[in-house]
Amino acid sequence: MSDDIREQVRRKYAQAITAKTECGGSAGCCGAGSKATEAITGGLYGAEIEGLPENLLATSLGCGNPTALGNLHAGETVLDLGSGAGLDVLLSARRVGPSGKAFGLDMTDEMLAAANANKAKSGLTNVGFLKGHIEDIPLPAAAVDVVISNCVINLSADKDQVFREIFRVLRPGGRIAVSDIVTTKPLPAGIRKNLLAWAGCVAGALTDEEYKAKLAKAGFQDIEIVVTRVYDLTGPTAAKTVPGASPGELAAINGSVVSAFIRAKKAASPLAPGRDYAIRPARPEDVPAIEALLAACGLAAMAVAAGLERFLVVDRGGVAGVVGSEYTPGAALIRSLAVAPAVRKAGVAAALMDEVLARARAAGGSAAYLFTDTAAGYFARRGFVPVERAEVPAAFLASPAVSACCSSAVAMRQAL
Repeated sequence: MSDDIREQVRRKYAQAITAKTECGGSAGCCGAGSKATEAITGGLYGAEIEGLPENLLATSLGCGNPTALGNLHAGETVLDLGSGAGLDVLLSARRVGPSGKAFGLDMTDEMLAAANANKAKSGLTNVGFLKGHIEDIPLPAAAVDVVISNCVINLSADKDQVFREIFRVLRPGGRIAVSDIVTTKPLPAGIRKNLLAWAGCVAGALTDEEYKAKLAKAGFQDIEIVVTRVYDLTGPTAAKTVPGASPGELAAINGSVVSAFIRAKKAASPLAPGRDYAIRPARPEDVPAIEALLAACGLAAMAVAAGLERFLVVDRGGVAGVVGSEYTPGAALIRSLAVAPAVRKAGVAAALMDEVLARARAAGGSAAYLFTDTAAGYFARRGFVPVERAEVPAAFLASPAVSACCSSAVAMRQAL
C-alpha cells in the first residue's frame, strides 16, 4: 500500500509542476479546487517574495508559510521536506543569510528541476536541493537547526518514520515548524483507502491528537497545533478534493478537515565548559571568525582586532561563541554576546555570561551594564533590569560599541 501511495503522489506532483497547476491539474492540495494563490498560502507571503522568480508562488502547492512560522535566525541550517519548486527553501535562505544554509528535499525529478531553475534565477548561493524520501532523509544526524514542511507530511504512509527521521537530523535544541493538513475527527475508512484523495492531502491526514501523539513518541517536546483554516467540503468542487466520496460522506466530515501550523522542539543537550569546550581570551587568529559570528548574529563587529584583549571566545575546535567587555572604575560594560547556531540552547551563552561577570567582579566592579535590541527577556532572566541611559556611566555611553547601538536599544544593569 505505501509504495502505491508514494507513486500516486509522485505522479500527481510531477503532473502538477509540468502543467504549472496545483496537485494534478484540477484541485490544489489544500485549496479544495481553488487556485494555489487563493488557498491558505495566499496572502501569507506578502512582500517577502519580491525578487524571486515570478511564477514561484503560482507553483506553490502548500497550505501555509512555514518560513514565517519557524522564526528563522541568521546562521541557521534549515531543511524543507517536500520542497517542490523551492519557494520556502529560497525564502529560508534569505532569512538565515549567507552564514546559514537552506536545503530542500523532494522525490520528484520534475520538481527538483524546477527548484534548481528557480535557485539559478534567484541568485542565492546558500541553497541546496536533494533527491530522496522524507522517510529516509539523506543528511547525517544533528545536521540542521530547523525542519519545515508545507502540506507534505500528511502524504506519507509512514508518518512515524518521518518523525523519527526529523528528530534524527535535528541538532539538540532544534525545532520543527510545519504547515500541514490535519483532521479534528477520524475520516471514514473509504476515504482513507482512496489513493486519489491521499494525493490530494485529505485521506492521509492525521487527527490533531494523533499528530501530537506521534511527535511525542518520536521524542519531541513543547508540541503545539494551531488551526489556520477550516475547509468547506460541501461546495461544487469538493468532489475533486475527495474523489469517490458520496455527498453524505462529505457532509459527515465537513468542518473536520483543517490546515494547521505545527511546532515542536527537540530537547537541548547541555554542553559543559572544560569538557565540551573551553572559554579563553581571544587570539589574533580568532579575529575573522569573531567578526563573522557577530555579523551573522546581527551585531556590529567593530574594532575587534584593535581591542582583542576585551573579548572572550568559546573554543570548540573553532570559535563557537564570543563576548566582549569594557571597564571603567567600579563598573563593566558587557557587549557583543553571540553564539553559533550549533551550540544555542546548550548553556554556552550562560557560561560565557558567568565567566565575563566573574571577571568583572574580580576586577573590582560593583555593577555590569549592557544594551540590547532583541534579548531584553533573556538578560532579565539573568538578573539584569532596565535602566535609563542617564544611569549608565558616561565612559560607556561614549564607547563606539554603544554608539553603534540603535536608539531603541534597552539599557540594562545588574549589581555584581
